[in-house]
Amino acid sequence: MDAKAQREGASNGKRLTVTMEVDTLECPICFEPLRPPIFQCSVGHFICSSCRGKHLHNKCHICSAKTTFKRCFGMEHVVQSVKVPCSNAMYGCTKKVTYYQKEEHEKACTDWGCFCPKPFCTFLGPTEALLDHLTTEHEFPSSTLPDSDTVSLYLEWGFYVLQRRQTDYFFLLRLLPSGDGHALSIICVQPSTMEPNKLTCNMSFDCFATGFRESLSCPIRSSSLSGGFLPEYELIMPKGKISEDRHSMMLRITIQQALSVSRPILQ
Repeated sequence: MDAKAQREGASNGKRLTVTMEVDTLECPICFEPLRPPIFQCSVGHFICSSCRGKHLHNKCHICSAKTTFKRCFGMEHVVQSVKVPCSNAMYGCTKKVTYYQKEEHEKACTDWGCFCPKPFCTFLGPTEALLDHLTTEHEFPSSTLPDSDTVSLYLEWGFYVLQRRQTDYFFLLRLLPSGDGHALSIICVQPSTMEPNKLTCNMSFDCFATGFRESLSCPIRSSSLSGGFLPEYELIMPKGKISEDRHSMMLRITIQQALSVSRPILQ
């Protein structure tokens, strides 16, 4: 075994970070991860319980010695102590599981980072990488919230990225035709592992060309965009009330911590 260890902290001398060859933790017959119960021959070679049941001739597969396979509690303690991170750690999963549970955990793990909302785009990655992808690859227009958490911006059809300094999430707005009007939506983009941010936004929409004005307060929904952009909307503006000229559509938005989460309230 090729191993090197480093103490994780002076206050905890019993916990080590270890690197080892993975075959140390695998059955040498089926190459599956060893898990309790584990058996060994009289010389000390290990075998998993499944392979022990298939090899009843009491002959070691490595040393060929005639033997009686006995339970090895020491090795069981080792495999139960070895914890590894989920392969989705870069997308937000913080779970550490035993090596023999790693595959099972990852099949059920829902922490797959954040997805691109553009149709047919297969991008998947951490929030920061998705933010860069949207603004560079798809050239989504973007703004950064100032310290006051209030920003005024000219809306364009489609998506608009709203960033917040020193956070691991961002906001995505969308303005699209919908039925008899135009739908305005906002979501907080973050990995599904994160506790949803309890945020609320106050939006004031003005269309200078038509004189249309509307305002509302609403909670902000969180999503990793795994199912695409959420179909719900915050505001529907009737047809004929807004202009095709982006310079005539102004949105003033304030985002703050929610005191209580409720459904949108039109003002």
